Amino acid sequence: MDKKEFEHIYRQYYAQMYRLAKTMLYDPQESKDVVSDIFARLLRDGVLPHKEKVEGYLMTAVRNRCRDVLNHKSIRERVEKLLLQESAQNNPITWNDDDRLERLIQFIEAELPPLSQQIFQLRFLREMSYEEVAQATGVSKVTVYIHLSQSLQRIKDHFR
Repeated sequence: MDKKEFEHIYRQYYAQMYRLAKTMLYDPQESKDVVSDIFARLLRDGVLPHKEKVEGYLMTAVRNRCRDVLNHKSIRERVEKLLLQESAQNNPITWNDDDRLERLIQFIEAELPPLSQQIFQLRFLREMSYEEVAQATGVSKVTVYIHLSQSLQRIKDHFR
């Protein structure tokens, strides 16, 4: 893709992509970042589908990137909610919320295998059923249960 073609695509679709991102994220700066990331990747890779499919490709890219951004935010919010529920049930803890939550997320990302991370996120953060998680990951429900049990036990052991 040459510079002129890239500029044409940028001018033609930027506003539409930005509106979609802003509708999904409710954050103007984050929306600009999402659209910029997509154009940067497009410029880097230089690959586009046929001209009739460019709009669909770009809008799908925006939607998927926004979902990733929301999922990352959702992880923090839901884990924090789970921790608060757990502490309320057991014993009151003196909290430094940001520090504890950050340590938990770092532990999950650093210590759990990729499949366990994916299963954990689908089950607890996207609130999918065991069957839905099994279908999404291509494993059995028993495997989902085993991964979740092991992950939760590792998290509990680490933070005791």
